[in-house]
Amino acid sequence: MPLPKPGDSVKVILLNRETIEGIVEWIDGNGLWVKGAQRSRWVPLEALSMPHDLHEVGGKQEQAAD
Repeated sequence: MPLPKPGDSVKVILLNRETIEGIVEWIDGNGLWVKGAQRSRWVPLEALSMPHDLHEVGGKQEQAAD
């Protein structure tokens, strides 16, 4: 998966299952700054490479919404 560029819209699910959705403002060597509607957040690059298609919620798997 190619890295997003500044200005791209992204949706990232972190390891703690927090979803960050917004516009990439800048990228450094270790992560990127995402400006969201409710809050902005620095996201590590490894969060972009983790597969998040299926999540186990309450003992059953659910597909992540895109």
